[in-house]
Amino acid sequence: MEELIPITLITILLFIQIKMYKNLCKYLARLYPEEWHKLTKHTLGTSQWSLLNAAVSESLKTGFFSTVSDNKVKTYIQFRKYNLVAMSAVLSCNFVLVVFN
Repeated sequence: MEELIPITLITILLFIQIKMYKNLCKYLARLYPEEWHKLTKHTLGTSQWSLLNAAVSESLKTGFFSTVSDNKVKTYIQFRKYNLVAMSAVLSCNFVLVVFN
């Protein structure tokens, strides 16, 4: 039963990150419609959602949204970083417990 605790924690953290990402996308689409239209426009035969995820992630790293001084964008970027650290810590602790038990 203890094996499910790390999986549950990571799943909860992932759901929170996905929820925050979707809220951020809605916020960015409402606040910056012209830039959002550039990100959602595609000519490839792939699904729009996968391209949108890649385009928004890239824009948050090095594109337009990385230069925006918006608190919601900065909060999401910080949360994503700390969330990754938290998930890594949970996995590391679980690995240590498995190895030494």
